[in-house]
Parts: sequence; structure tokens; C-alpha cells
Amino acid sequence: MFIPTIYIENIKSENKSIEISGNKLHHLKNVLRIRDEDKINISNGKGLVFYGKFANNFVKINNSRIYERQNSLKIFVPYLRERNRFRFLIEKLTELNVNEIHIGMTENAQNTNYNKSKISDWAISALEQSGSAYLPSLFFPDNLNFSIFRTCLDISGEKLNKNREKLNNFAIGPEGGWTNDELSKFQRKINISEFSLRSETAAITAVSLTM
Repeated sequence: MFIPTIYIENIKSENKSIEISGNKLHHLKNVLRIRDEDKINISNGKGLVFYGKFANNFVKINNSRIYERQNSLKIFVPYLRERNRFRFLIEKLTELNVNEIHIGMTENAQNTNYNKSKISDWAISALEQSGSAYLPSLFFPDNLNFSIFRTCLDISGEKLNKNREKLNNFAIGPEGGWTNDELSKFQRKINISEFSLRSETAAITAVSLTM
């Protein structure tokens, strides 16, 4: 049975009752058709999930659980030109519990004008849909920091041995690919497919291989 999850950041572990209001209340009552005594989960996005029941616009907490993060994945992704593909990428990385998502421009990335708060909303929506205990930290650097991201995915790289190693920190290239200058700045290049993958496909595949 599907039990809806809502994201509320500032919740204390000792809370016994949490009031729901605004857009979240509207979504629960008018979109999900939640009624009194229906079960509701609340995630703080930092590993703590509360379990309770809805009653008179409050969630009465029955118990809670602290989840341990299973990885410390940090990934750089470029802005994508197509909004739906970019949103899909952010949502899937959230569902896969990536720890940090760094979003920025590369030399071949398309110029875009995305609202940062809207990107955050996409991640929150994915957390609530999946019931995840964790919300990724989002960073918006002006440029790719090669001192942080020393490994990239590229078809020219060495084949990843997924049985021997795991990737924890890597950069995904743009739709136009990495330039030779950018490739020269990475300490390591990894190949996860013999074919050229779309940016979102490469990111989701690479993260999946680390799980």
C-alpha cells in the first residue's frame, strides 16, 4: 500500500505532532485524497523519517527511524537544454540517494536559465515520491572544479571494473561532450559503455553501478 511522504526539514526527534499547512496540506487533501487516520510519513531529508497518522491537519507521530546513508556519492552534472530531461536527471539522482549534486556549466554545455529554487523543488518532489530519508545537497558552482572532480566519464576512458572498485566522486559531460582541454585536466577517465550515452543516462548508469 502506498503511504505518502512529505518533506519537512526542521523537525525535532522528540516531536509528537506536526501541523501540515499550505501547499503540502492542499496536496495531501486535494491531490492525494488523504483523510483522517490515513498513514503519513515525514522525512527531514537528513536521514530521519517519522511515521504517523493524519488527523485534523496534523500528523500524529507514532514512531521514527534514523537511516544510515549507504554511500557518499558526489557528482557533477551539466545543465541540459531540454527541461524535462534535466528534471528527470535531478529526480533520479535524488531517488538513488546521491549525497551531493553539483550543477554547472562546461565548455560545451548549452546556455540555460534554470531557477535554482525550482531545481530544489524537483529534488523535494522526488524525495516525497520515493519516500527517501535523504535529500541531496545541491551546489551551483560557476565552473567545474577539477580539484574536487578529478574523474570524469568519457568513452575514451578505461573500462570500469564494477566488481573491483566503486566510483564515489565523478563528473558527467555535457550533451556536446568534453573538450580536449577539459579532458586533459582530469586525472582519470572512465568508460562505462562502448556507446555514447546521453548525459542523464550516463549519470544514472554510473550511480547505479556504485550501489
